[in-house]
Parts: sequence; structure tokens; C-alpha cells
Amino acid sequence: MINTIRKIIPYWFALTIALACFSIQAGNSISTETHLQPNISNAIMTSITPARSTQTSNEINRAKDDDLSTSPTGMNMLEIPNKSLTDKNDYRLITLPNHLKVLLVSDPQAERFSASLAVNVGSFQDPDNQQGLAHFLEHMLFLGTEKYPEPGDYQSYINHHGGSNNAYTSTDTTNFYFDIKPSAYEGALDRFAQFFTTPLFSESLTQREKNAVDSEYKAKLKDESRRNNQAFKTLLNPKHPYSRFTVGNLETLKDRPEASLRKQLLTLYNEHYFSENMALVLVTNLSHQDMATLAKQYFSDIPSKQTPTKQHYPTLMKTNQPQLQFVQSLIDSNTLSFQYQIDAQENHYKTRPTRYLSYILGNENEGSLYASLKADGLINSLSAGVSPDYGNNAFFTVTAHLTNSGLTNIDTVAKRIFATIGLLQSTPINPMYQLEGVQLSQLMYNNQNYTAPQNLARTLSAKLLKIPAIDILSSFRIEKTADNKQVRQLLKQLDTKHLLVQVATNKAFPKHWAKQKPTWQTEPWYQSTYSNNEFSSAFLDFINLSVKNTHVTLPEKNRFIPEHLDLITEKDTTPNIVFHQQGFTFWHKSDPSFGKPTAMNFIAIRFNHAADSPQNALLNQLWSRLYNDSISELTYSPYIAGLGYQFYPHANGMTLRTSGYSDKQNTYTTWLIDQVFLFRPSAERFAQIKTQLAKDFANQKSRQAYSNAYSTFSTLITKDSFTIEQLENALPHLSFEDLQQYIKEARASFDLVGYSTGNVTKEQTQALAHSLHQRFVGRLVPKKPIEIQTKPIPANQKMHYPFTSTSSDNVVLYTLIDTSPETSTSNKAITEKAYFAMLRKLVNSRFYQELRTQKQLGYIVGAQDLSIRNTPILGLLVQSPNQDMATIISTIEDFLKEEEKRLLALTKEEFDTTKIALLDELNMTAKNLSDNALEEWHQIAKPTPDFHTKKEWIDSVEAIDKTDFIDFLENKLRSESISNIIIHNKAFPAALTSQGWIETSPDKLTAN
Repeated sequence: MINTIRKIIPYWFALTIALACFSIQAGNSISTETHLQPNISNAIMTSITPARSTQTSNEINRAKDDDLSTSPTGMNMLEIPNKSLTDKNDYRLITLPNHLKVLLVSDPQAERFSASLAVNVGSFQDPDNQQGLAHFLEHMLFLGTEKYPEPGDYQSYINHHGGSNNAYTSTDTTNFYFDIKPSAYEGALDRFAQFFTTPLFSESLTQREKNAVDSEYKAKLKDESRRNNQAFKTLLNPKHPYSRFTVGNLETLKDRPEASLRKQLLTLYNEHYFSENMALVLVTNLSHQDMATLAKQYFSDIPSKQTPTKQHYPTLMKTNQPQLQFVQSLIDSNTLSFQYQIDAQENHYKTRPTRYLSYILGNENEGSLYASLKADGLINSLSAGVSPDYGNNAFFTVTAHLTNSGLTNIDTVAKRIFATIGLLQSTPINPMYQLEGVQLSQLMYNNQNYTAPQNLARTLSAKLLKIPAIDILSSFRIEKTADNKQVRQLLKQLDTKHLLVQVATNKAFPKHWAKQKPTWQTEPWYQSTYSNNEFSSAFLDFINLSVKNTHVTLPEKNRFIPEHLDLITEKDTTPNIVFHQQGFTFWHKSDPSFGKPTAMNFIAIRFNHAADSPQNALLNQLWSRLYNDSISELTYSPYIAGLGYQFYPHANGMTLRTSGYSDKQNTYTTWLIDQVFLFRPSAERFAQIKTQLAKDFANQKSRQAYSNAYSTFSTLITKDSFTIEQLENALPHLSFEDLQQYIKEARASFDLVGYSTGNVTKEQTQALAHSLHQRFVGRLVPKKPIEIQTKPIPANQKMHYPFTSTSSDNVVLYTLIDTSPETSTSNKAITEKAYFAMLRKLVNSRFYQELRTQKQLGYIVGAQDLSIRNTPILGLLVQSPNQDMATIISTIEDFLKEEEKRLLALTKEEFDTTKIALLDELNMTAKNLSDNALEEWHQIAKPTPDFHTKKEWIDSVEAIDKTDFIDFLENKLRSESISNIIIHNKAFPAALTSQGWIETSPDKLTAN
């Protein structure tokens, strides 16, 4: 958890994240592997906690008689109790005749139906000589079944009907899931269920698909977290499965003398893919009876074997093994991690005793460990939390991201951390923290946001493998305070005998912590350079001495816990101006329709020259970072109590956004604005933040290459935006006096636009607006906001632009851009963008299947609608570890030629299905306050707000018929108005340059 980020995250996370602030995942927890490309914008899912033995019949038997009903299928239904007060869903559990547990979720708001099936198998079940086999098996289930033998049939069906699908493999769970429009749900269930009854495991596809797994592995070779995590595993007990490699590659996935790769897949499948070892969740707006019928119809054929036996693993740590590790980082970063082996914790889901430790060690209030280290310029962030269980053990982890000064003074950092742990061990357990944890946990649980069907199904199916069904909902909150003995037992385990330490940096290491001179080794899977050693006596001595010397204080009672949770009765349909004076406009919309006592405030402070040059853009960033840094300790208690904020820079100035419970939000917002104007940066902190910003720029090239391709393209085509290189070059020349002058001028003359929405009355918003206006009389000057615009792109051009990446993969983002003059008007642009959205839907699945599955160009392959502002754009992306750029580009162009022929012969049925799927997306209703608020604020911030853009989109798509679309294909895509830009990270092929491709740049596009 990076402290400047944690406050921008709304408190009402989905079920899986609702309590994240209390139990932060340890930095070494295993990364999960996903089957499909990560949907470009989606992060790889976090690790799911390991499974325990399952139980179903006992749960039903012990349920009260009035909790049971019988469905028309003849199966008993168990009503799941303890749902959130704001949860409109109803939950029932059935057990099919083959003993498959099925959770039926009737969601009256579901506009997509979903299913998820989790299997109690993962990397822990990989054979010793076949690491990554469970992950590979997950891939293979997508590649054809007896009833649907075509490899891409399932994904094509899902995509064609407006849905999405994916899967992941963790240490002990493999989870498959999808969502789709309701009318296509049965067809999807039929295809999905075949995975678990009659997969083909084609020999030819087995040999081909291992290349996709290898590409997935290679795509993360330089990922810092993967490298550090895999190196960390060399400290672990080699007999524990967590110590192994989990992704798989061509070295581990191959035919063996004793068994072919296909035979190994079949063995693993037959051993673990049976009904008693699975859990299924269906989420629809159907009745439970109808869902029970579907479950029985499609999933009863999954073979039944026996109740799975609980697996036993050795301890994570082995005695007389090294406990200290140095890792050489590829990026400019300094990380110190203390990992304590503790007892497994998942059985304690009702009390979560580790929350007591993480709450205090990760606390950021004044007087905390974090505040002490940050005040001395030693850390950028600090986190504390527990990992998933790995057999009988877990890790409790404290991680500090150090400044350069913190690395130099790493002894001081370590001593204060050990001293704080010592303080916890030597003081009585404070019941206030325990009770506060329960109160906050239950408050958040009862006011959680709506969770989309796919996310809900995926989360619940994994939990159903591990937690009794009767507790599956209540397990998302702390039910009661932990027993003091449990907490004391945990604190006892925070000792040197259970401690592993990792230091990762590209600078000097604290070699005096090591008993012997470091001997460097190369980790075989991610090639990180590391050294393992025992603790020196000097290191052990200062741990023991630190316990007696600390200036850290324990947290005080949280004053920001809301007291008034009543809902207002006012309700508006659209935002309206409720307060207006010269240079000051405040909008309002009462909206209690989501049934939660929450609100959002937006306040934009707009001033001249906010970001009109690289220097001013940097000063804007530095101001926001310094401000966030200055109030970090003071905003931690509100954050924990459900009040989040974000203060961020943009082309027009700064925006403050608050979110969370409405009760104390306006007071909090006013205080935050006051701090913006009272804030006085220090020269010392300016230097530290400036150094960190320079590091961030330098590390940018180490991000995932495909991600950098998208951001490079956006910068290239956007007016008044600056490249990383331009910002890097300007940063060293900025002085503290430059920042002071920038802030002084910005605060002297500005205009302010605000918006308040949610569980807040017009009168309350007017009071907030009046209070803010009074503060700024004499400084308010009307200002016309700058609109972000796309550069004029020349027509009928073939251009390319390189970006820098540390990845060895070849990355190509191939774009088709409509440069027509008519797209300069908003209405016409929407129509043209609607055509491009249709085009993307029609080509996406085929592009993925052909280039990724059939031709194995790479793991990351996808078609994206990149239309922005008034410019329609289609993007085709490939990241490949084994194909050169010329091959990738020619394959993309061949695909486009063949696809044009296919689309010109498009059937009316295929066209109508695609159009309906797009309309279904556009017609999706808001489920949470932020869904509406963010779009409304986007309009309010414009010179001329338009709250009917969504309707204009729907009308434009409705008006398109097949004839129109064919005309678009024939006349638009073949016209001279279409230009191409290729974004790439390797040298551009000379042969293509001779074919008319010219290199462009931000300056060249600007000059057009």
C-alpha cells in the first residue's frame, strides 16, 4: 500500500476488497496466472487464499428447518444468512446429485448473467518435474471439448453476445468465470460446463498452447515483483510447494520419457477435476428455482469421486537455513521487507487477530511508526499485513519503500520497526482497537457497493471451496473481537527465529547485516541476482536493543467514524447549479437512490498556465505530491473510517475529490481545501519528492511494454501533452523557488467549480459552497477551461513512432485513425465512433484466436476501441517474445485484409447480434454512486456540459443498420481519410520504410 494512493481508493470496495485496509496482502504472496490476455487495462488478479477441506452436507444438516426449502429439482435449498444491509441479492445453496456445491445468487439488478466454477487445485499440486502444469491445464480447457471442438468457440460465443471471460490459477485454486447477456446465458453455460466433463486435450493444441504459456512467462521476466518474489522463494523450505516456480515455460512443460505432456495433463485433470473438489456460483436475476434447474441440467455430469482429503505441507521455513536476502533491482527502487512465519490464519476469519498487528504497524497517524520514519525522510511508504495461508503457515509482513536516505540509514529504519513490534509485545492488548476494528468492518460491510455479477461469482466460488457455506457472506466482515490469547500467540511469533528479511535495491546493501561476505547467485526462472546469508551478530544485537528504545505512540480513538447514517428524501434527476458568483460555480444533485449514506464532492481550482509547458506540468505534479505528503498522517484516520480523498493535477489546475460516508464529508472537504491554501512546502521535502519523481520517470520504461505502448500513443496524439523524455529533461532545472512562485501565482487568481452529489441535500451543498466562497472573495476570476484535444492527424498517412522499454519482447500497437473533417463536430464524431465500436466488437475475438491461439504470435493480443474525444480509432496490439516486428505487422495487415472480405459478407444475424450487444453495454444502468458521479463531473468540467451524451450514443447505434455498416466498410475504411500509426519498441523494419512508412513524433504531429 503506497500511502499517497490509499486515500484515493473509495472505501466501498467490492466484497473482496472491502476490508483490505485491515488485512494487507503480503508483498511475497504468489502472483496468479490468467488464461487470457489481461484485457490491457485490467491488472492481474490478486492471489486467492488456499483451500481447506470442504463440507456441505453437515452445513445443510445443521441449518435451521426454516432455512431450508425444496426446489422443483428435488434438492434442498439452504438460505445463506447474514447478508449486508444494503445487499439486494438473495443467496441459496444447493448440492447436486453428484455432490457439486452450487451457490445460487438471485440479483434483481443483474444486467449480465454470470457463472464461476472454482477447483481446489493449483500450483501446489504441480508434479515436481512439471512446474506450471496446473496453470497450463487451465489454458487447455479453453481449447475445445467433444461437443464444441473448435478451440475458439467458447470465447467467440461469449464475445459475440456482449460478454467477457477469463480464468486464473493460484497456489491451490483454479477459477473459471464469464458474464454474458441474459438471452445467451444457457448457450454459455452449455459450453462452459463441457470444460469439466469432456475436454479434448488435443495433442496438436497441447504442443501449440505451451508456447502461449511460455510467452506469458516471458512477458514478466523483468517485472520487479515477480523477480523479487521468485528470489524470496530461495529462502524457503525447498520441500514446501510455495518455494517452486508456478507459471510454466517450454523447459518445464514438455514430454517426459515416462509420460507425454498430454498424458500428464490428463492425469492432473482426472485427479483433481471432480465434483466434490469444486464449487459453482451462478449469478442472474432469475429465481432460485430456475437457476437450480440450469445447474442440474448442465453440471450434473461432472464426475463424482470422493471427498477430497486435506493435504499437509511442511513448514515454510527450514531450520539452519539463511534468513537474509539481498536482491539486485533492475529499477531505481529501495525495498525493505520483514516476513515473519506465523500460524495459518484462515480458520480465524470471524475474528482476524492479525488485524490488530497490521492496524498498529501500518498506522499512519501522527506519532505512528510511519510518521516517525517519514518525518525524517527515510521512507516513501509503509505497509503491514498477512499473506494467504500456505499450508500450516502464513507470513506476517512489514514492508518499507525507502528513500535513498532511508537506504543509507537502513539501520535506523529497521530499529524503529523492531522497536514498534517490541512495544506491541510489551504492552497489554488494547480492547479499543479490537472493538474499533469490528465496528468499522461491520459498518463497511453493511454499506458496501454493488458488486458486478462476474466479480461476485468469481469471489464467492473461491471462498466456497474454503469456508462453510453458512458463513460465506459473514466471512467478509469481522464478526467479533479476537481472543487476547490469539493476538499474544501471534506477537510471540514475531521473533528472529521466524524472521526472513529481503532488501531489494540497485544501490549499496547493508552488508554488515550478513554473517558472511555476500556470494551472488542467479535465480534460474527470472534471472534476478541475489545473495542469501545468515544474520550477523551485530544485526541480532540491534534487534534486541531496539525493543527497549522507541518514541512511537499507539493510535488514538478514531473520531471520524460516522454517527448519522440516515438517508435523505430529496432526489434530483440531473445536476443543477445551486450557487453562482463571479469565478465560482457550484453544482448539486441529491441522489440517495443507491440506498447508502454516501456522497462525493468535486472541487476544481483552475488557474492560468497550470500545465502549458513541461516545467509547469512538473510544478503542478510536485505541488500535488507535496500536498498529499504533508497531510498524509492527518488523513489516515478519516480513510480508515470510510472517508477517502484524491488531490490531483491536470491541464486546468488541481481537483480535490472526496468520497465516502456523507455524515462528516463536507466538514472534511472544507478542511482539505483549507490545507491546500495553508500548505507551505519545505525545501528539504521538495528535494526528496523531486528525487522520487525522477525515479518514477526512470522506472516508467520498466512497466509492462504493452501498457507503455498505449500511453505513448495517447501522448503522441494529444495536444499540449509532454513525453516522459521532455519531463525528465525539464525536471533537474526546477528549483524550490520556482515551486514557491508557481503556488503563489496559482493561489492568487483562480476560478472554482464544485459538485456535490449523493446522500446530501441542496441546503447542505449550498452551505458548503457559501463557506468555500467566503474564503476566496477577491481572488476569484472567471476562467474558460482548456479542453483536451487531439492533434490534427494528416489523412492517408502511414506513420510509426518508437517508445523505450526494458522488455525484450516485440510490441506493436497498430492503429487505424479516422481523420475525417466531419468528426470535428460532437454529434458526427459519436456516429463515427459508433461504427468503430461495432468494428472492434466484430474483429476482436477473431483477431485473438487467429494471432494468439492459432499463430502463437504472443500471449498479449487484443483489439481495442481507442476512440478518444472526437477521433475514432481502432487499435490492434501484439506483444511477442518470439516474432520479429516485420512478421507481426504483416500478420496484422493480412488479418485486416481477410477480415474486410469477411465483414463485407456479414450476415444480418451476426450484425444484429453485435449491434444488440453494443446497445446492451450502452444501456447498462448505474449500480453505484460513482458510476454516475464521475461521468457527471466530466461534463461539469467542460465549457458546455452535456448530460445527454449517453443517449446520443444509444441513438447513434440504434440508427445504424447493416447497409450503413457495409457502406462504412467500403467507403470509410478504404478511403484516404484513414491514417495508420504504429507504436513500437524495437527498430522499425527498413523494408517497411521503403513502403512509405515514415517516422513521426509529437513535434511533427503538432506542426501539421
